[in-house]
Amino acid sequence: MPKPQRSPLIPSGLLLVLAIPASAPAAIEFNRDIRPILSDNCFACHGPDAAKQKADLRLDDRADATVPAKSGAIAIVPGKPEESELIKRILSEDADIRLMPLSRSGWRRKS
Repeated sequence: MPKPQRSPLIPSGLLLVLAIPASAPAAIEFNRDIRPILSDNCFACHGPDAAKQKADLRLDDRADATVPAKSGAIAIVPGKPEESELIKRILSEDADIRLMPLSRSGWRRKS
């Protein structure tokens, strides 16, 4: 008995299906996407506990995180990461100002 022949459309149809993304990336949401990162890495020193707070900076409160500090720098400039001091310090090559992760529990300034 002869083998059934495959349709030449099946492989190309499969390629077409595989090329289509399953879903578009979701829009970034602060509470879902950003707050957990800050909570895991920043809130130990820049969260609600005033006794542990460094540089008088709270990152858990939008109002505090988006106003100029005494130096004039703004930790988070909404919609303008290139102007945000937080991003500048995370990405800085200057070891004196760069924030570095020492562990999963928080970011610390390199000593």
